[in-house]
Amino acid sequence: MYTLIFCLFLLSSPLLYATNLGIAGRPDSHAPIGVMGDHAHKKGEIMFSYRYMHMEMSDLQDGTHDISRADSVSSTGSYKFLNAPIKMHTNMQMFGGMYGITDYLTGMVMIPYLNKKMQVRQRAGDMQRFTVSSRGFGDLKLSGIVTIKKTLSSKWLLNLGIGIPIGETNVKDDMVMMNGSHSHSTLGYGMQLGSGTYDPILKIGYTKKWDKISTGWQTSGIWRFYQNNDNYHLGDKYTGTLYSAFVLNDWISFSGRIDGKWVRKISGAHAHHSNMLMSPVFSKDQGHRKVNISGGINFVIPSGELKGHRLALEYNNPIYQYFDGLQMKSDKRVLLGWQYAFTFKDLF
Repeated sequence: MYTLIFCLFLLSSPLLYATNLGIAGRPDSHAPIGVMGDHAHKKGEIMFSYRYMHMEMSDLQDGTHDISRADSVSSTGSYKFLNAPIKMHTNMQMFGGMYGITDYLTGMVMIPYLNKKMQVRQRAGDMQRFTVSSRGFGDLKLSGIVTIKKTLSSKWLLNLGIGIPIGETNVKDDMVMMNGSHSHSTLGYGMQLGSGTYDPILKIGYTKKWDKISTGWQTSGIWRFYQNNDNYHLGDKYTGTLYSAFVLNDWISFSGRIDGKWVRKISGAHAHHSNMLMSPVFSKDQGHRKVNISGGINFVIPSGELKGHRLALEYNNPIYQYFDGLQMKSDKRVLLGWQYAFTFKDLF
C-alpha cells in the first residue's frame, strides 16, 4: 500500500515532468543501489531517493553448521527451545534526501519503513505453526559527507553520521504458548524496528572512473555504547564492500559487488524477554559474519523531460555465513531504487 501511494505521488509530482531540470551524469556515477552515502553533491544540489528492499531468511544454522528445525525444538536435542523460526520476510522502504551545503560538504537524511513477518514452529503437539509480524518506521540516520580529495576521475569521501532512535524496541504480537493459549508478548530482537540508542556512524569510501569502467570501495562502522530503555544494546556492526561497473552507453551500466558484514553479539538482555529458552530469537547470541555477492543494472535518463531520473536494481546472494548462535540464514535480497537530483534555481 505504501509503495503504491509513493508511486502515485511520484507520478503526479511536477519534478517528474520538469523539462531538462535533472542532473544526469554517467549511469555509474552513483554506486550500486545497495551502497548508501557513496557520492556527494555540489553546493545547492538536492537529491531525493527511494529504495524498496525485499529480503528472505529461512533454515537454521549455528556457526557454519546447518541445524534441522526438528532438532532445534526437540526435548532430547542439543537446543531444547520451545519454538523456533521457520522463515522470515522483510520488506523495507527507505526514504532519503541529500543537499549540497558546500562543494565539499553534503548533508544526508534517511529513514526506513519496515514490514517484517516471521513464521514460527512450536514444539508441542503436532508442531503447531504461527506467524508474528511488526511494522513501522526504523531509526532515522543523519550524516554529513565530506569530500576529502577529488580529481576529474576519482574521489575520497568521509561520512560522519548518527542513528537517532525512532524505531520501537518493544514491539509485541500474539504468540502461541505450549498449552495452545495465546499471549501478547514482546517479539525477538530481529523483529524489533530500532536500536533504542543514539549510534555514531563512520564511513570512508573511494571511487575511480575510466572511460567505460568504474570501481570503488566503502568501509563503515556503527557503534553502540550504552543500553537502551529495555536494558540491552545491539552489537557493533562493521561492513566493507568492493564494487565495479561497466558502462554500456550513456544511460545503462552493469555492476558487480562483493560485501562483508560483521555484527557483534547483543549486550544485556531485553527487559521483557522472560524466558530465553522460549526461542533462539530471544537469545543475545545474535552476532554473525556474512559475505555476499551482488549483480545489478543502473539506468539514468540523459536528456528530455525525464532527464536525471535514475533507476537501479540489485540482486544479492550470500556465499558465506557464520553465526554465533542458532539463527536463520539469509537466502536472498532484491533491491530496487529511484534517485533524482536537481537544484532550486531550476524550479523557478
